[in-house]
Amino acid sequence: MRTFIVLALFGVTLFSLVWATIDNSASDEQSTLSDCTRVEESFPKGHLNYLKQHGWHIASKCRTSTEVIDYYPESIETLQSGGLNLKPYNKKGTEAKITTYILKEEQQNGDNLTATIYEIKGEIIGGYGTLKNWSPGIFSLDDKGRLLEQDKILRPHQP
Repeated sequence: MRTFIVLALFGVTLFSLVWATIDNSASDEQSTLSDCTRVEESFPKGHLNYLKQHGWHIASKCRTSTEVIDYYPESIETLQSGGLNLKPYNKKGTEAKITTYILKEEQQNGDNLTATIYEIKGEIIGGYGTLKNWSPGIFSLDDKGRLLEQDKILRPHQP
């Protein structure tokens, strides 16, 4: 009986933690999407140049945040699949400035593409891109040619 009660309490606690995580993720995503409607007149030259090196063009800024890189191994692996290697910085108290932009390039269905840039101590250490409604959803910023060939994205509109 005692074991059953302990297991039941453990199950309820675990469920509560998972639910809270899911609920927070959903609200964070909604606030991020609403932040992406802002239009910025100017962007840091380093960010413009970094994305331009990879063939991408900034349309607007979504958000900038600062966080300590303390990610689960699964998150590190996912980001690595997108071309961002955070292993050297993970779990070491390293603080990163993270900036996300909407790109001028679009998906074939008209959805936005985003690019996220990580900076540590003022230096860009890497970034990745995301496509909505696409699996795996994350891509290396070096993959523009492949995404164009596979008809995943359109070329940006030129004035």
